[in-house]
Amino acid sequence: MEPISDDGLRNDGLRFELTDEGDFLRLCWNPGIVMELRDVQASVTAVEAVSPECQRPLLVHIDLVDGISAPARDLLLEETCSSRTAVLGADEVARVMTAFNYRAATPSQYFTDEVRAIEWLTSDSASEPTERLRDRD
Repeated sequence: MEPISDDGLRNDGLRFELTDEGDFLRLCWNPGIVMELRDVQASVTAVEAVSPECQRPLLVHIDLVDGISAPARDLLLEETCSSRTAVLGADEVARVMTAFNYRAATPSQYFTDEVRAIEWLTSDSASEPTERLRDRD
């Protein structure tokens, strides 16, 4: 499957890329951006387009993101487009930047090691894909 990106949605260029890895989805944010509300909305739309019938595990790369706006953070906390989310960062700065994620509506965990993140996403303890809610308020 070809990666999905928001290239056509933004005037200032590509902000993220989403790929289907089979057992999970991979969302890679571009370096140097501040994630804004419309960025998160576009990523949620892309995740739901790839898996319209069910929620699947999501690996989110935020390695070199410069920041996350408050409205974007709020949407990330309430959004349930994935069954569980592994946030992959490079260091403690990224961990601090995404500390809010522990209050997310779906199981979420921060990792600095991609292998461990994927193991957690795809482990037997991971919940089965959840049917996507059709009526969202």
